[in-house]
Amino acid sequence: MYDEKVFFGIITLNLTDVVPIIDFLENARSFGHPVSTLIVCYLISCDAAVVQTLRTYTEVVLIKRDNPVMLRRLLKKRGLKSQQIQELLQTPHAEEFHRVSYGSSRNMVLLAALLLDADFLFFFDTDTFPKILTHFDYTTKKAEFIDIDFVGSHLQYLTASNDIVVTTSDYTGYYIIPRMQFPNLRDLLIGIQKEDRYNYITTNSTPVTRDYYLKDIFNTQKILGGNMAINLRKPSYLSPFYSQTMILDGECYLGRGEDTLFGPLIQCAGGRCVDIDLKIFHNCFGDFPAFPDITIQKNRDRFFFACMGWIIRNPFFNWFHSSKLQDKPTRDPYSRRIPLMRGSLAAAEYLNDPRFLLLPEAFSKANELLPQWVAQYQRLMDVWYSLQLKLEDKR
Repeated sequence: MYDEKVFFGIITLNLTDVVPIIDFLENARSFGHPVSTLIVCYLISCDAAVVQTLRTYTEVVLIKRDNPVMLRRLLKKRGLKSQQIQELLQTPHAEEFHRVSYGSSRNMVLLAALLLDADFLFFFDTDTFPKILTHFDYTTKKAEFIDIDFVGSHLQYLTASNDIVVTTSDYTGYYIIPRMQFPNLRDLLIGIQKEDRYNYITTNSTPVTRDYYLKDIFNTQKILGGNMAINLRKPSYLSPFYSQTMILDGECYLGRGEDTLFGPLIQCAGGRCVDIDLKIFHNCFGDFPAFPDITIQKNRDRFFFACMGWIIRNPFFNWFHSSKLQDKPTRDPYSRRIPLMRGSLAAAEYLNDPRFLLLPEAFSKANELLPQWVAQYQRLMDVWYSLQLKLEDKR
């Protein structure tokens, strides 16, 4: 197995702490899995002392998202032209707003791994850890965890069949939307296409726990970017990540869902994605075991940006599912705007946060921009196919 190269990839604003990267590196080492290279895709700053510590474990490749010089050089060596490289990297708002889409950020890591001849690429996030939350006492806030073989568990299934391209799973820990209840919350959730989570959000105060793993294995289209492994030896099955950015009221907002779309793209290419039932711990709000109170500013911020990100994502997500997967929506997407208007007003009042009043305008603008995003995605795919041919020839 270890003639093959395992790469780790992580995306962060700033590289200022070894945690949780060192947790994953030590986990891999403890279970006997050499990690050839760690790719860190950062945007703002990088602490030299942190990099030096990480290099005691493995080789470290740094990519600055707003100026990925190394990637441009590697892509040029593979024969891509400047315009093709620009379509692959997609950083139109990096200079003015210092923002890069989630899809472009993940693609930078994916491209670097492919061009550096990795065999397997593992993604985790800056708030995930290679352990499972097995028990939580809400009264005492006492939490129990079990350590798991993160790399080995993914590789067990990633190499089990020739058509398995991605392995993934969900998380233990608190759900991304904290518990809340206010008039017209259901309308807000309808507007952001999360109405199926209403009962959970209004009733559940405890984190997800799991006292078993690697039992409920199934094919899936749902990929979680913070708990994912990719087989890079099958470039013909691979697809790029894709998500959008949108300028609204002088701010650049990031659409979510680059990992959500990745699964269907792999499926369209003939590959399989498998949920391996390995729900690693997600410290979603950064202060576990504290309860994620929605009235706290940082939690309110996270919820607002999540809502904005889903609204930006949804028009393209709906178009892709309708046109590529023949998966027609159960509800007319445009009918969601009126509930969103009621729900966003209620959220602004309940949370004392006028930013939520921007959501209906964002909804309209995202739908207006859909033709541009479809064209952008198609240009991305054209260049990706050209790169795939070059990668296939090399392998």
